Amino acid sequence: MRVWALLFLAAFAGAEDLRPRTGSGWAGFRAGSWVRIKRTAIVTGGVPRVAIWKTSLGKVGKQQLTLETDSKTALGIESKTSQQVPRTGEASAGEKQKVEKLKNEVVMAAGKRLDCTRERFTVTGPQGKRVITVWTATEPQVSPKRAEVLYDAAGKLVYRVTRLLISLNESRQVGSQTIRCVKYKTQLTYQNGNVATGVALTSREVPGGLVWMEDETFKGPRKILTTRVELLAFKAK
Repeated sequence: MRVWALLFLAAFAGAEDLRPRTGSGWAGFRAGSWVRIKRTAIVTGGVPRVAIWKTSLGKVGKQQLTLETDSKTALGIESKTSQQVPRTGEASAGEKQKVEKLKNEVVMAAGKRLDCTRERFTVTGPQGKRVITVWTATEPQVSPKRAEVLYDAAGKLVYRVTRLLISLNESRQVGSQTIRCVKYKTQLTYQNGNVATGVALTSREVPGGLVWMEDETFKGPRKILTTRVELLAFKAK
């Protein structure tokens, strides 16, 4: 009996979905869900700039989700913004999306060989074009890799960004809650040659998905900026 129980628990654990949610991490949550995030930017040699953001899910439509953000800086400057993100896929309103199924590929991530399917999303709109490749594994259910290239309206490269899974078993304390996370390393290369590298903790338990992130931007060998994002509180409906 104990052996069968262990097999059942192992099968259940293997079925856990660790993939990022669609809808910029908000799909599956109900209106009224929110996150409060602290954002810190430190220009090398300068004074840290801190802002507190609260983003709420205002409306859940058939195709789009409406996100409403209130932010306040340490100097007391406040702003409010609203944006719509697609519930599924990558194309927002006014953009067109082409999806291609690519050849399966093995990805080495988090110390594992993961058999992955691949999809390429080509999104075009008035602001330019994004080419996004997503790798997805089923055992465990996780997205070990994502790559995105952005071109402006003139077809000029703006940046390249990659995200690679490095750990499946992370946790972080947020208030009184311990959040199960996965950990990614990221690299963002700008057209001007500047490079930002960092790490991020994400979780499907949290609206928006982001729990913690820190990256450093370099111009050649010189660090010019450190950016940190920290989840302070959240409500998931």
